[in-house]
Amino acid sequence: MSLIVGAYPAQGSGTLQRQFFEELGRIPSIRGLELPYRAAGGDPWPAGAPAAWSAVVTSIPGTMQRSALDDRFGLASRDPGGRRAALDFVAGMQDYVAALVGSGHRVEAVELHSAPPLHASSDAFTESLNEVLDWDWHGAGIVVEHCDAPRSGSAPEKGFLSFDAEVQIIRRLRDQGRKGITVLVNWARSVIETGRSRTAADHLRYAREAGVLGGLMFSGCSPETTEFGYPWIDAHLPAVEVQGAPASSLLNGGEIARCLRAAGELPITGFKIGLPQDAVSPAERVERLRQMCTLVADAARASGDAERP
Repeated sequence: MSLIVGAYPAQGSGTLQRQFFEELGRIPSIRGLELPYRAAGGDPWPAGAPAAWSAVVTSIPGTMQRSALDDRFGLASRDPGGRRAALDFVAGMQDYVAALVGSGHRVEAVELHSAPPLHASSDAFTESLNEVLDWDWHGAGIVVEHCDAPRSGSAPEKGFLSFDAEVQIIRRLRDQGRKGITVLVNWARSVIETGRSRTAADHLRYAREAGVLGGLMFSGCSPETTEFGYPWIDAHLPAVEVQGAPASSLLNGGEIARCLRAAGELPITGFKIGLPQDAVSPAERVERLRQMCTLVADAARASGDAERP
């Protein structure tokens, strides 16, 4: 199994980033990076990262930054101005993808999201996706990464469209011949939505049965306050087996194996974890990401063994 790694929450800052990516490049199970596209644009290819690695570009940092300034902003916005602003933002992502490809980096996929929080419309999101799918993405697929939907009794972390709504939108688009779009499950964001660890596997099975599942990213969460923040924060907690992870992190090898069984073979499998910014050296940061790689590989073997008669 080869993995896409969202390393940017763990990379630290300053001149030690090159050392971080040089050492990360020595992990053979990694084939590429999830790169953030922010409100101000995309990050350059990280110094020290192998040039042969591919990329998956995520819009979530910029989407949340723009949503914080304008609650109408989003591809699923009922407000025409907010939806057009989001389409302009995604057009910037298209330029970023073109620049990466022009520099020799293959972009596997672009992750989009059904913002804005609490004010999203399935019809508006469908209209936006139809427009985006007409653009030249230089070989990259479009994947809708699910984020937690609104829930009764507490404020959501993201509050975008429901998983069912996203799956049905993508299913209809694919039935209309739009084959370049799928859905991606982020473990923490599905679990945050319900407070139940099994939700991620449930989402995977549902999307797989609908024929629209295209990816799975592991990222942890906790029902308790940790050094990463308040309960249920979407802060990319490591799996509990990783050195330095909070003891209350709900992500573990068993949950990873359960999700891999539910998902089956996928174009994109990977993880994104954060680490304390002032606690470990680049070599120690890479070691903790190596531990996640090993955990996912071991879980993949375990899930394969479980499926054999």
